[in-house]
Amino acid sequence: MYLNNFVNIAAKYIFNYEEPLKYLIKRGFTREDIEKYQIGFTKYASIKKDASEDYTSLYERTYGFKRLQNKIIFPLKNTIGLVNGLTTRSIQGKKYSNFFLSESKNIGAFFGLYEAIPHIYRTKIVFVHEGGFNAMAFAKVLPNSVASLTAYLNEQQFELLAFFANKIILIYDQDTSGLIGVKKTIEYYGSRYIESVCIGPDDPNAYLIIQGPEKFDKYIRSKIPLFLQK
Repeated sequence: MYLNNFVNIAAKYIFNYEEPLKYLIKRGFTREDIEKYQIGFTKYASIKKDASEDYTSLYERTYGFKRLQNKIIFPLKNTIGLVNGLTTRSIQGKKYSNFFLSESKNIGAFFGLYEAIPHIYRTKIVFVHEGGFNAMAFAKVLPNSVASLTAYLNEQQFELLAFFANKIILIYDQDTSGLIGVKKTIEYYGSRYIESVCIGPDDPNAYLIIQGPEKFDKYIRSKIPLFLQK
């Protein structure tokens, strides 16, 4: 897919910029984490022209790719590693934007799916978070972790995860939207597939920042039932 080249370039360029690197390190992530998920950043976004409707739609939605500039870029990949969407985050302020290609709309999009899929396949369990930072933090302990990009699973997302996993564990924020999202998700898909685990009043990334990697590992393992820690 045409976004792969852009993601590859942005993932290399991020190491040329001090501000996004400092921000990510402050959030508890290492160079290895950034490289693993191909987190990117670029001041000038340019994507080689493609004849597809997806390209035209993305070009229009991002105002000629300007909305991808000066943002931290989270690539959304399918199970074989092809980029089918992007999530961007402003360094200043908590503002996310999602850009989905037609494939991701049809089969369901997640951040971290490609990296997590071998572990999901092995354990038949997947931990689902709202945002990319939480999924990255949690994956330091339990690598079968993805981000649904919102506090809910749509039908395409549910079907994709249910194909690989017998249990979908929601680790959503304990705010109003997170609690409502858990309730609605379990009501809609049933408790046979969906469960929820509360790790505390803060989210995984907050605990990683406060506790540091070693204490964070012990803390998360103390909150997740042993039978889910495969």
